[in-house]
Amino acid sequence: MLGCGRPVILLLSINFLDLSFVSSSSSSSQNATHPLSHPSGGSDYYSEYEDITAEPPRSSSTYSELPDLNPCDYDMCVEQQHTCLELAETTRCLCPGLSNGFIPPSPPRLLNLTQQDGKGVVVHWCAPTSIVTHYNVFVRGNGKVKEKKEVEKRKRAAVLEDVEAGMHICVEAVNKGGVSAEDDQSCATFEPQNTDSGLVLKLGIIGGVVGLILLLILALLLWRHKSRQKFTMRTKTERVL
Repeated sequence: MLGCGRPVILLLSINFLDLSFVSSSSSSSQNATHPLSHPSGGSDYYSEYEDITAEPPRSSSTYSELPDLNPCDYDMCVEQQHTCLELAETTRCLCPGLSNGFIPPSPPRLLNLTQQDGKGVVVHWCAPTSIVTHYNVFVRGNGKVKEKKEVEKRKRAAVLEDVEAGMHICVEAVNKGGVSAEDDQSCATFEPQNTDSGLVLKLGIIGGVVGLILLLILALLLWRHKSRQKFTMRTKTERVL
C-alpha cells in the first residue's frame, strides 16, 4: 500500500505546482496590462496619462505644421477697432511680444503734434509692446500739469485745448502694474508750426493797410492840387474879362 501511494502523492504534488504557476503567471500578466487605479482618480487618470505619453510633443515640427500662425495685421500707430490680443484670439495670428499685464508698461512713442486753430493741439502716438488698459495725455508748463486727459486703450490720438509754445506734452500708458516712465520718445516740447509765415502774414496785412492809407492821402493831395489849379485859372479869366 505504501509503495503504491507514493507515486500518486508525487503526481498530485506536480499538478498542484503547475496550477499555482499558471494562476500566478496569469495574474501577473493582468497586472502588467491593467495598471492599478488611484482611489480618487480611477481609470480616467491613467487613460489621460497614456494619451499624453502615447504621442510625445514634437517641438521641431510644431510651428512648421501651423501655417495659420502668421503675424497679426496690426499697426501700433493706427487706431484699431480691436486690440492685437483680440485679433489673435479670432484669427489665430501672432502678436509682438507683450509684457505681463501686472508689469508697468513700456513708454508709448509720441508720433507727432498737429496744431489746430487757436491753441488746440492734436497728439498722435504709437502703442508700446505691453498690455495697456488706458492712456494719459497731459501738458505741463512751469512744472505744473495744465491739462490731462484719460484715453481708452484703442485710441492713438487726443486733443489738448490750451497749449502754448514751450509747453511739455507727454503720453503715458497705464495697466494694473502701474504707469509707464517718461522718456524722450513719450514726451515732446510744443513749438507752434509756421511761426515765420504767420509773422509775414501779419506784416503783410499791416503793410497793406498803411499803403492804402498813403494812397488815400496821395489821392486827396492830388485832388486839392487840381482844385487849386482850377480856382487859379478862373480868377485869371475873370481878371482878363
